[in-house]
Amino acid sequence: MKSPRRTTLCFMLIVIYFSQATLNLNLESIVHPLILHEHELTEKEPLREKRAVASSSPVPAEYTVDVEISFENASFLEPIKAYVNSLSFPIPGNSTDLATNILSIEVTTVCRPAGNEIWCSCETGYRWPQEKCLHNPTCQEHDSSLAGHRCSCLKGLPPKGPFCQLQGDVTLRMSVRLNVGFQEDLKNSSSALYRSYKTDLETAFWKGYSTLPGFKLVTVTGFRPGSVVVTYEVKTTTPSPQLMHKANEQVMQNLNQTYRMDYSSFQAVTSNETKFTIIPEIIFEGDTVNMMCETDVLSSNVSWHHVERHSDIQNSSRFSVYTTVLNNMTSVSRLTIYNITQRDAGEYICKLTLDIFEYESRKKIDVTPIRILATEEMKVTCDNNPISLNCCSEINANWSTIEWKQEGKINIPGNPETDLESSCSRYTLKADGTQCPSGSAGTTGIFVCEFISTYGARGSKSIEVTFISVANLTITPDPISVSEGQNFSIKCISDVSNYDEVYWNTSAGIKIYQKFYTTRRFSDGAESVLTVKTVTREWNGTYHCIFRYKNSYSVVMKDVTVYPLPLEPNIMVDPLEATVPCKGSHHFRCCIDEDENYRVTFQVDSLSFPAGKNIMCRDPVIGVGEPGKVIQKLCHFSKVPNISGGPTGGIITYKCVGSQWEVKKNDCISAPINSLLQLAKALTKSPTQDKKLPTYLKDLSISTGKVKHEVSSFPGSLGAIVNILDLLSTVTTQVNSEMMMNVLSTVNTVLSKPMLSTWKVSQQQQTNQSSQLLDSVERFSRALQTEDSTFLSINQTNVQMRSMVIKTGHPKTYKQSFVFSDLDLWGNVAIDKCEVGSLQQDSSIVTVAFPTLQTILTQDVQGKNFANSLVMTTTVSHNITMPFRISMTFKNINPSGGVPQCVYWNFNLANHTGGWDSSGCYVHNVDGDSVSCICDHLTSFSILMSPDSPYPGSLLGILLDIISYIGLCFSILSLAACLVVEAVVWKSVTKNRTSYMRHTCIVNIAASLLVADIWFIVAAAIHDHFYPLNETACVAATFFIHFFYLSVFFWMLTLGLMLFYRLVFILHDTSKSIQKTIAFSLGYGCPLVISVITVGATQPQEVYTRKNACWLNWEDTKALLAFVIPALIIVVVNMTITVVVISKILRPSIGDKPSKQEKSSLFQISKSIGVLTPLLGLTWGFGLATVFQGSNAVFHIIFTLLNAFQGLFILLFGCLWDQKVQEALLKKFSLSRWSSQHSKSTSLGSSTPVFSMSSPISRRFNNLFGKTESAHFTQISE
Repeated sequence: MKSPRRTTLCFMLIVIYFSQATLNLNLESIVHPLILHEHELTEKEPLREKRAVASSSPVPAEYTVDVEISFENASFLEPIKAYVNSLSFPIPGNSTDLATNILSIEVTTVCRPAGNEIWCSCETGYRWPQEKCLHNPTCQEHDSSLAGHRCSCLKGLPPKGPFCQLQGDVTLRMSVRLNVGFQEDLKNSSSALYRSYKTDLETAFWKGYSTLPGFKLVTVTGFRPGSVVVTYEVKTTTPSPQLMHKANEQVMQNLNQTYRMDYSSFQAVTSNETKFTIIPEIIFEGDTVNMMCETDVLSSNVSWHHVERHSDIQNSSRFSVYTTVLNNMTSVSRLTIYNITQRDAGEYICKLTLDIFEYESRKKIDVTPIRILATEEMKVTCDNNPISLNCCSEINANWSTIEWKQEGKINIPGNPETDLESSCSRYTLKADGTQCPSGSAGTTGIFVCEFISTYGARGSKSIEVTFISVANLTITPDPISVSEGQNFSIKCISDVSNYDEVYWNTSAGIKIYQKFYTTRRFSDGAESVLTVKTVTREWNGTYHCIFRYKNSYSVVMKDVTVYPLPLEPNIMVDPLEATVPCKGSHHFRCCIDEDENYRVTFQVDSLSFPAGKNIMCRDPVIGVGEPGKVIQKLCHFSKVPNISGGPTGGIITYKCVGSQWEVKKNDCISAPINSLLQLAKALTKSPTQDKKLPTYLKDLSISTGKVKHEVSSFPGSLGAIVNILDLLSTVTTQVNSEMMMNVLSTVNTVLSKPMLSTWKVSQQQQTNQSSQLLDSVERFSRALQTEDSTFLSINQTNVQMRSMVIKTGHPKTYKQSFVFSDLDLWGNVAIDKCEVGSLQQDSSIVTVAFPTLQTILTQDVQGKNFANSLVMTTTVSHNITMPFRISMTFKNINPSGGVPQCVYWNFNLANHTGGWDSSGCYVHNVDGDSVSCICDHLTSFSILMSPDSPYPGSLLGILLDIISYIGLCFSILSLAACLVVEAVVWKSVTKNRTSYMRHTCIVNIAASLLVADIWFIVAAAIHDHFYPLNETACVAATFFIHFFYLSVFFWMLTLGLMLFYRLVFILHDTSKSIQKTIAFSLGYGCPLVISVITVGATQPQEVYTRKNACWLNWEDTKALLAFVIPALIIVVVNMTITVVVISKILRPSIGDKPSKQEKSSLFQISKSIGVLTPLLGLTWGFGLATVFQGSNAVFHIIFTLLNAFQGLFILLFGCLWDQKVQEALLKKFSLSRWSSQHSKSTSLGSSTPVFSMSSPISRRFNNLFGKTESAHFTQISE
């Protein structure tokens, strides 16, 4: 039974058949009965459902039906086609159970007889499928063939279908040239000209291209220069060249001739008609890449273009282009790129040209570089341990294989292991001592891993492997035997220089503290030397010298035998000194605190028999002596009571007064503290001192807390505890929080109130124990490591500590507060986050505050200044390399006690016993009992000669700053003006030799002072913005300031000597060249010699400049005298010359006289020096006055005023007051009338006031006594 679909189809065909009543043809005679090939339809399913969408209501289904109709008379084909084209769609149809509409009927394939063959061709808009063209013979019908398509006609209808298929629409990108001038309005789509052109051209295009099969749309897209090139797009099916030419002719006919369209310029480019393939899809450097274009348009005119290089590709060693036609149906062009590089990346165009058509296809390729990851260098020890060399590719490039190669003098076989999926390969090798040549430097081999891809890409990586033979160690000397207290040294020598670590161990495996050994590396080996200066019994044993390289260890051992023997400090002798009466006897004792059997011998080195003395003091324990005799005895053998048992340490001093021995000085140490002191001394000599230190600090803290009541009976115990802390602070490089707590617990005990009376005794004896204690705490603070804690706080009654670790990320402001409520004292310290951010990561800032330390630190020897607040010491674990500022606030104990002054404790003062120093710190604000201090550096002119400068924050300091800055500005401007004036009037005022030399001196004086002032500004900038000071820049600034200011003085001396010579040695005449040579040698040569000698003699010891200012050092080397002495000598010489010259010039002359002009010049010079030299002398007189401490503020102000305006004085006295200069200037500017009137008056000419320094330099003298490395601060009142 037939299906309903086929029944409907038959019905529809019958309807179409019977609907042709108006067609004037006898269809019955020409049309065979309609035959639906049942067997074919069954196989091919001609009923193809096009759309069927499920919904709640019935939706029509759309079908495409292939129908084959045969005619006996082929002449009726065209009328049938015309009739089908004339039908109006849709055509409704009726059925008993559903409605069917015919939407369209199109003729796709027509077969005609051609001789003995049947040729089947496709109608317009249709073409044969490609697979049918490949398997069926073709024919050629010129009228219907498409452009270059050889498969528009087949011989015979292909069995089993399908028929010709509908072509897709294409967009032809076309252009044509108009031979008219291009106008700019054609670039503006909104212009009238553009719209007019577009309208006219699109009208002509529509009329011409509407004749093309499948035409849909044409649009003008723009205009470009080249006459006028019109670009437009045509949407249609692919037409044949013949149809396209006809359409173009129609366009020409329908376009106004004024446009002058060029028929030969028509071009058409079509896209998406070419199959463009690239192999491989992912391209790597070195691959061989094949690009292939395939199209059914038959043409051998194919070109390849690289867009980025703007060049056509031709055959070469790396590029190959091959074009062919396959089976007379497909054009194929292949571009092959060998060993592709990243420069070859970009967009490629394959373009096939046929007539006016260009079939273009584009594709962009990326070339990925190959990166092989591997360690570039490795060092391998020849110890037969397996070592792996690893190579991996960053990307998987379809590697086909990975190869390993060896290069170099050494060949070590290995086993490769490759995992292509992970793109990695491992090469494992073992090197033993027989394979590695001897030698400390090792032998290098190159191992290359090479990755090879399927398409030819190669990537390689070279690994440089240095094979190092195992270190052979020798140790000297032979077995060591020493007595306790002696020294020994062990040298461990390696024949290779490569190692990661060298260390020494005890036989128990405990590392020796690293301060006992040093290691040096040489080109052919290395050596480590273990040196012990004072041997204790702990050093008895076996020691291992270990060289480690990676996981390989070379070990050699040495036995050390230490024979017990008391150390000299542990041997107690009584008496230390004895006076024995004749015929008397005396017992000498030699004791140790050990239970050992030693052989003891007494030896008499010398005997003396002094004259008889008046023995008045006698004591069986102390001894005998005359009045005034001083005897020292060990406290252990004295009459000091032993409270705690055990040997008492220290020395007690007696003095014979009258007939009794009196205690002059008691430095006895209680037995417990003495025991701790001896243990501390032994610990510093122990090979494992860093391991024992934590336990010892804990015992020290506990012991000092227990025996603090004994300190008053044994004053030396306090000093012993300070010595213990000093010894221990040099032991370790790292201190943890528990160790720091024990240290501060001990410090808290020694600074408690009951101890203050003992500290006063220490002060009276002028010891530096308080400074030593502060220094010890500072060293412990610098070594503090707070593990994982960012902040650490320790609070004791008499000491508090805060610390912060600098972590990565955003820096935080360091701000800490300290409050001692029992003593009503407080203080704050702050460091801005900018300064904190400049510190190294993981460094620590530690601040320790002491409320009672200020009372025991050495005060001003004159009793004028005294500490008036708590003491805070701030340390940083790493060196400070950037500008640094710290601000502090103190509670002032006695606000009415005087003017507060911020100071810090300088350990180098008073012969390294320490003292208060104000350098680098100033009072920022005083508010009631609160004093704010800032560590900063400012400069005042008066500091140059004054070691005791005014406080920068005071009214006087501010006033001197203002004067200095204003005067310096005036000086620089005046000196520049002076040089300009001299340049303008030079020819007019240097007509004779005397005037020439005078103005030469003035110009050099002005130039030298100008350069010196500029260098002063540089030094001030270094001083104010770089703290600690940049040493190199500071040395350079100091040198040039010294040199140029000395040049000012020596040129002034030259001027005076020249005057003296011209008036005293009248008959002697010297050429101008000789005078100039002498002048420049004196003006610049002498200052250069003095400056070079000064820096050469002091800079190697780093004492050329001051610690807190860029100026000559005073405290350490007195280098400042290299400036002061020449300056003062020149002032005295010039004063003398002035007196001689003035007296000479006023006396009547006998014999030859200078000419009138020269005498006028000489008189002018004498007046200048007569005015300037006293002024300069007064300047330095006030400068000398400021040197003395406590000098009146008036001297500072006058000194600053006179020196700050030196440039102005030179301009006035040296230039503008010179009559000849005035006349030359007036003449230069055509003011002759005013000049003639002015010439009647007398003008005082003068030389430059160069004998004094500018205030910027003089102010630096106040900094010469201090260091800038401020660590501990307090506030002082005076």
